[in-house]
Amino acid sequence: MNEKEVIVLFSGGRDSFLTACKLIENGYKIYMVTFENGIGLQGYNAKYAAEKIIKKYGNDKAEFLGVQCIAGFWREFFLPYYNMKPSEIIKEFGELTISQFHCLTCRMSMYIWSIIKAKQMGIKYIAEGARENQGFVVELPIFISKLKNFLKEYNIDLLLPVYKLNSDHKRKDELLIRGFLPKTLEPQCLIGVPLPSGQAPDNEVQGAAINYLEKIIIPRAKRLIEENLKTFIDKSGDIL
Repeated sequence: MNEKEVIVLFSGGRDSFLTACKLIENGYKIYMVTFENGIGLQGYNAKYAAEKIIKKYGNDKAEFLGVQCIAGFWREFFLPYYNMKPSEIIKEFGELTISQFHCLTCRMSMYIWSIIKAKQMGIKYIAEGARENQGFVVELPIFISKLKNFLKEYNIDLLLPVYKLNSDHKRKDELLIRGFLPKTLEPQCLIGVPLPSGQAPDNEVQGAAINYLEKIIIPRAKRLIEENLKTFIDKSGDIL
């Protein structure tokens, strides 16, 4: 088994595409996976981006694990949030906005799937195309630190090859240098709503998101991972 194998959260967009390229060039065998949360459009488009990477680097360096549905995992986090009044949410967690709730819980559902698959395949790395300047809690240092600690519990390291790449111009150049046209048809989430001008959430929203992460998401994620790993062990097959 190649010790340098990694599961890549792959939307087919420029960030995840460049992430995949950089990992291969640094000696990793990558397994790209795209996720469907139930309210996205054209998830299959990511397959075409994955095929470009496989064609350039070879199928011994890159494989595509397909478009995987995480709607079941994601739905697990809607309670208690969806049944709470705004005043109750503020009292329990703080000023957690709907847009940050959606991205936080959806991204963690991707990681639940990826952790289970990584343990199944004996892989010690998970990677994604997060960039610090994107403006979502899930890509800010405070969340990344929590996520890395969570993955460590499963002996998995998180790789973020483009995290400090703050220039879209530089990203475009890096793709062009590798022979790729920096235009994508990545899947679109209908409720993925960016903040105005790409600004980061304020401290209240960040704090509320971390509170929800620690109080609800992480304990529930651990339960889901353990339940599904047990199913895999019992059945000796791919549960997903």
